[in-house]
Amino acid sequence: MKGKILKGSIITIILIAFLIACVSAESDDQLTIQTLSKGGLVIHYPSDWGYSQATSNYSIMSISKLDSIDAAGIGQVNINIEKKPIENEFYSFVNSTYKSMQHDKAFTLVSSGESTLGDRKSLEYIYISNDNGAEREHKAVWFEKGGQAYVLLYSAPVDQFDSNLYVFDYMLSDIQIT
Repeated sequence: MKGKILKGSIITIILIAFLIACVSAESDDQLTIQTLSKGGLVIHYPSDWGYSQATSNYSIMSISKLDSIDAAGIGQVNINIEKKPIENEFYSFVNSTYKSMQHDKAFTLVSSGESTLGDRKSLEYIYISNDNGAEREHKAVWFEKGGQAYVLLYSAPVDQFDSNLYVFDYMLSDIQIT
């Protein structure tokens, strides 16, 4: 247990240092850390990200990299947070979503497994979607709170996924669940 806490602390410190370095490198724009609180969650993100239009009816908040938001207000590089009522046991509910994706050729599961989000057990899925030739990579982290399933979903075009993942990882390391 101490090893997991130490490893998590080291990863958090590295992510924070990386975010600070990125903020410092953008001296012309003077990035700052923004806060958004909604639905029992508090998140922090850099000021070159902002509110965007969500594409899900279950969304409680959605932020996108500002320079990726299209004319419809939808970010091509985005983080969407959703809350869904659990229809059965949490793990079965979440896993059933991805089992149905395995039979759809538009989705490719890259990895899945258990993780932690703060002091909560969570499930993590990474997958690639193909919508009419447009490939996007996704990282979803699910947790349960008050009989609801929450998912934090980061999505980006495959060629932009890795370069923006640090914002999602920072958000996960610093999220407050109230």
